Amino acid sequence: MKKMLWLTYFICKLCFSEYLFIEGGNSNASQWTHFSKNKRLNIQNILKKLAKSETGKSLIKKASEKAKAQGLTLYDIIDVGSGSLTDTTLIRRFDRHHIEKITYETNSKVFINKELSMTDAILDLAHELTHYVYRAHFNPYVKNFSLAQFIKGTIEGEGGEVQAFLSECMVQKELFGGSNNSRYNCKKIIDQDSGKLSRQIATKRFYQVGNYFESFKSVLQKYKLTHYFPELSSKKESFVSSAYGIPYPVAAFEEYISVLNKACENDKRRLALLKDSQGRVPASVSDIEESYEKRCSDFIN
Repeated sequence: MKKMLWLTYFICKLCFSEYLFIEGGNSNASQWTHFSKNKRLNIQNILKKLAKSETGKSLIKKASEKAKAQGLTLYDIIDVGSGSLTDTTLIRRFDRHHIEKITYETNSKVFINKELSMTDAILDLAHELTHYVYRAHFNPYVKNFSLAQFIKGTIEGEGGEVQAFLSECMVQKELFGGSNNSRYNCKKIIDQDSGKLSRQIATKRFYQVGNYFESFKSVLQKYKLTHYFPELSSKKESFVSSAYGIPYPVAAFEEYISVLNKACENDKRRLALLKDSQGRVPASVSDIEESYEKRCSDFIN
């Protein structure tokens, strides 16, 4: 009998080859889901609009290729949601009689907030597609699943929040010029010398945690991680996680704890199954116990 343990995390857009001709339309200010009563047509519409941007066109092509490699189209991985996010599920499988043998599978799905205007939906789609295309999947069951790497990866790693924000700013510039700056901080990450969007400036702003500075710095000091985050600043936060309502570095820490606790609970059950089924403790179990202790001893509740 197969056992399946799964783990869902946040942190984290069409078939590019052809578009059907769509009649009608709506303004950029109206809700993107009001274009049609058909969900697929609504998704197709914002994809078509995003593809008018060079950045968006490239993201759509790469996302389509990634989905195709899994036997899917972008219509399979993009959906309407109550918020915009890229949800990735890690599935761990093992046979009851061979618990030491594990396979992992990851599946990602992009959700776009149904309440957004057309303009905001297009920009959110660019943001989430960047996560979908570029972000590396983490595995909380391995020994090197570290807090520092998770926070840095979430913010400044490939496909992280900085890159996703730069993508939406590029799309905003390519499609809407200087408009729509009231919601977005794009103008705040422009290098004054070059006049271009700056990844370095964006990264610094993501590490501005405002009133969370002292408490979060204490957390980093506790785990001897302060030197990993030289950009951490007490300046007023520019970016707040929609999932947690707090600055991204702090939100990434909370997410790490949540993910790791779930993984550790699963590993604890797996170890019990191993010992019960084997009747003895083979070397493989000792390795699993060592991995469990290394990852879980400092954080498990």
